[in-house]
Amino acid sequence: MRPILPNHPSGAALLDVARRALLEEVAPALTGRQRYVTLMVANAVGIAMREIEGAETTAAVWDSALARVPVAGDDPLAGLAAAIRAGSHDADAGLHGALQETAAVAAEIWKPTVTAEAGPSGA
Repeated sequence: MRPILPNHPSGAALLDVARRALLEEVAPALTGRQRYVTLMVANAVGIAMREIEGAETTAAVWDSALARVPVAGDDPLAGLAAAIRAGSHDADAGLHGALQETAAVAAEIWKPTVTAEAGPSGA
């Protein structure tokens, strides 16, 4: 993703600096509920940062998954969910793989430590 203003940090980079400040400078000085809230905010900032960084990848994997299903109506995601519920794609290995990829991308955004521990195969 190209920065909006050249020679200026991206939003994700700014969020990373803020998150590190919370984790390295603020949280160690706190205890109890204040520490918990600070760590929760740092986690949310990290999620937002990874969503910004991974926006293009997320869009690409969802586009790939949705391209495997005929679009019916205005909401392709709802059409995909309906088709899955109806069993229309039970034997569709390509769609299964594409949906696994969307799950892996989401996991990397929401819980990167879990995906790092699982290794490259996701197992």
